[in-house]
Amino acid sequence: TIELKAGAGESWHSFVMFCVTNNYGGVENMSLIPGTIGAAPIQNIGAYGIEVKDRIKSVEAIDVNSGDVRVFSNRECEFGYRESVFKHTLKGKYFISSVTLTLTKKNHVLNTSYGAIQQTLDQHQTPPSIKSISDAVIAIRQQKLPDPKVVGNAGSFFKNPTIEKAHYESLKIT
Repeated sequence: TIELKAGAGESWHSFVMFCVTNNYGGVENMSLIPGTIGAAPIQNIGAYGIEVKDRIKSVEAIDVNSGDVRVFSNRECEFGYRESVFKHTLKGKYFISSVTLTLTKKNHVLNTSYGAIQQTLDQHQTPPSIKSISDAVIAIRQQKLPDPKVVGNAGSFFKNPTIEKAHYESLKIT
């Protein structure tokens, strides 16, 4: 594995492309997500079966009142589905200054099962790799959204609805 520390103001997509170019695995499914490294842990961004919480080792943040620097472990970030401590309990209390991620250098675990990734790879007759998965995700995203350089947009952001299991069971048709 390799640990990479990136500044909060860096482009998320540029970071992903750096990782893909250097064969660092773990974030390729999150290609072309607009935004910054610093915003990624707040929302626990994710795409195509991958969430950033699974790669974040720690988040460095500055207390906006005292100026003290604090490093939050992954556990202390209290990640959930599109959630983190920075979105709720600590909202407005800290400024994220950097994020340290743990990625793979070899023996990558490739996720092609979500969405149209495998179908896109099959269409292009491309075996799964960090680069081919990133390329597939970019192609899929570009089909769904206008080019932000032409038509400004914030990408695709949503949260799938979640309900308690008991509520789900009561709604099931048998």
